[in-house]
Amino acid sequence: MKKIIFALTIFIFTMNNPIISHAAQIPSTTQQLFHEKTVLENGITMEYELTVSPSNTRSNSKTATKTATCKVDGKVVATIKLSADFTYTGSSATCTRASSSYSMSAGWSYSNRTTTRSGNTAKTSAKISKNNEYFNTNVTMTCSGSGEIS
Repeated sequence: MKKIIFALTIFIFTMNNPIISHAAQIPSTTQQLFHEKTVLENGITMEYELTVSPSNTRSNSKTATKTATCKVDGKVVATIKLSADFTYTGSSATCTRASSSYSMSAGWSYSNRTTTRSGNTAKTSAKISKNNEYFNTNVTMTCSGSGEIS
């Protein structure tokens, strides 16, 4: 009888006080920080969208992606994605990884593509061209010491 009462008591306490592990919880979802539009020469428009994902650890790190959509006369000719990982301390920040991808519309191509990281900055640039028409693109992200990415 004592074993049944003990088991029943344990069961009741377990149901009233469930054990929740916070260690495996996923941090808040990816956040869109801004959407920006810039008009360049010759009818070229650059639209930028920045998304930031917090780290899934307790460290001060973030992963960000800046997507640039290049339009000529209102038609998308290229989409460029710059992704980077940043760590920050409160007073300084470092870019620990940078990569890029380029997606081109039919007939358009890119050349002289570079992707670099230096200090708290990630950058990619390329020459976008079709026949005799071309323009240069630059996509840059920086992280402040407090973890603000722009």
